Amino acid sequence: MPAPDIEAADHLKTIRALMERATVYRALSGPAALGAGFLTLLVSGGLLRLEGAARFSPLGFVGLWLGVLVCVTSFNLWLLHRSARRRGDLFASAGMKMALRSVAPPLAAGFFLSLLSAVMQSSNYTDIVSFWTLFYGLALLAMGSFAPRSLLALGWGFLTCGLLAFLPAVRALEGRSWQGAIIFMALTFGGLHLIYAACVLMRARGNAVAEDEAA
Repeated sequence: MPAPDIEAADHLKTIRALMERATVYRALSGPAALGAGFLTLLVSGGLLRLEGAARFSPLGFVGLWLGVLVCVTSFNLWLLHRSARRRGDLFASAGMKMALRSVAPPLAAGFFLSLLSAVMQSSNYTDIVSFWTLFYGLALLAMGSFAPRSLLALGWGFLTCGLLAFLPAVRALEGRSWQGAIIFMALTFGGLHLIYAACVLMRARGNAVAEDEAA
């Protein structure tokens, strides 16, 4: 039989792990993914209509999507803050700090390589989007020890798409880099986020129905 203090410590570790999983899951919630997916599709549709000189330079392209990232991140933070106030928890929880420490290195690497590509290459937008997709997938998978399976599945989806983007068949589309990059953004940051959001929201609705029936 384990000593009472050891058993209590094990219980505390289990409770803390469960709380951290819930915090990460709420930080990357269904509504946030839904908003990110729809906004990406909206911006992608507008960019596809641009012709010739109206198109953004690679640096302008990066700046535009950074603006989209700021909008999505602000929405995420608002959802997280509202959820924390409702539960009476701290906004900057231990789980949130752990998630930030996990995703920061791959996200920073992806941003650095995409920025370097934008500066050194005059018109290859495909590399920029490929780096974003690949390292975003790695960032999601970096939370593998405490993230829900749905989030890890999203990470594998982005990682797979990011690797496929470097295949020779895809590289052959370099002459149509503008269209290819935008379509790739729509399929990954748009489509994959919408699929993830649909799965999360459907599961949440099913859990709510089950709780109502149990009550």
